[in-house]
Amino acid sequence: MFKGAFTALVTPYKEGKIDLEALRSLVDWQIREGIDGLVACGSTGEAFFLSHDEQKQVIKTVLEVANKRVPVIAGTSALTLNETLALAKQAEGISVDGSGVDGLMIVTPPYMKPTQAALYEYFKAIHDSTSTPMILYDNPGRSARELSNTTVIELAKLPRIVCLKDATGDLTRPATLLEKLPAKFTLLSGEDATAPAYFAQGGVGVVSVSSNVAPNLVATQWKAWCEADLNRLSETRTLLNPLHRAMFVESNPAPAKYALSRFGFCLPDVRKPLTTLTKPAKNVVDQAVTHAALHYLYKPALGTHHG
Repeated sequence: MFKGAFTALVTPYKEGKIDLEALRSLVDWQIREGIDGLVACGSTGEAFFLSHDEQKQVIKTVLEVANKRVPVIAGTSALTLNETLALAKQAEGISVDGSGVDGLMIVTPPYMKPTQAALYEYFKAIHDSTSTPMILYDNPGRSARELSNTTVIELAKLPRIVCLKDATGDLTRPATLLEKLPAKFTLLSGEDATAPAYFAQGGVGVVSVSSNVAPNLVATQWKAWCEADLNRLSETRTLLNPLHRAMFVESNPAPAKYALSRFGFCLPDVRKPLTTLTKPAKNVVDQAVTHAALHYLYKPALGTHHG
C-alpha cells in the first residue's frame, strides 16, 4: 500500500513553539521537489518531545498543505499502550476537507523491552482499536527491542497492518520476509545509507531523514530504481552518501535542522535534551551539502527564518 520516497519530517520551532509557517513552507517545498509521501511526528519530528496538542497541530498543518497531493502518515508512538492509543485516535480524528491521515506509524515501545508475544498483543490492540492502515516501525537502535520476523509475519495477517518501516539495517530481511508476507504488505527502508540495497532485496521505498534536505535527490534515487536506470541510481547514491552520514553526525534531527536553517526554511532549534550542532558537526553537514550539489540553496544569513 505504501511505497516510494517518504520524508520523515522535522518539526520546526520558533521561540519554543511549533513554527507552523516554517512547517507549511517545508511541506510545500518537499512536494514540489517530488517526494512521494510525508511522515509527521516521527522520531525525526521529535514526537516524544511534543505535547498531544502540538502533535495535532503538526499533523493538521501537514494535511492542509499536502492537500491530498501525497500520502500523509502520522507517527503516533508513545511509551504506554494507553498513550499510543490516545495519539492514534487523535490522529484519526483530524480531518481537512473530509480527508485524514493515510496511515499510522508506530514504533516498538522504547526502553521497557517487551517480549515478542507482548509486542504482538500491543500492536494488535492498536489495530483493533483503530480503523486506519498501520505501519510497523522496527528501530531497535532507538527502542532497544526488535520486532522478530515471526512477529511481523503474524501481525501482517491482521487486515490493517500493511507495511513495515525497517531500520534494522539487515539487508537479508526483505527477501526472507517476502516469502511469507501477504501481497498487500510492503517493506520500506528506514535507513538511508542502505536504501538502494534494500530496494534490490524487495523493499519498495524509504522513509528518509536525508530527504528533509535533499527531497529531489532521494525521490530521484527511488524513481531511478523503478525505471531500472542504474546509472542514475548510482549517480544519486554517490551524491547522497556523505549526506546520509552527516544527518547523524550528531543527534538526529539537529543536522537536518541546521541544513534547513541554512536554506532559510526554519531555525536550527531542537528541544532538550538535544542540542544544536557543534561547529565541527556543522562543517560535516556543510561539506555533505556541497558534495550533493545543494549548496546553492544556502542563504547568506545563518539560521534566519524563512519568509
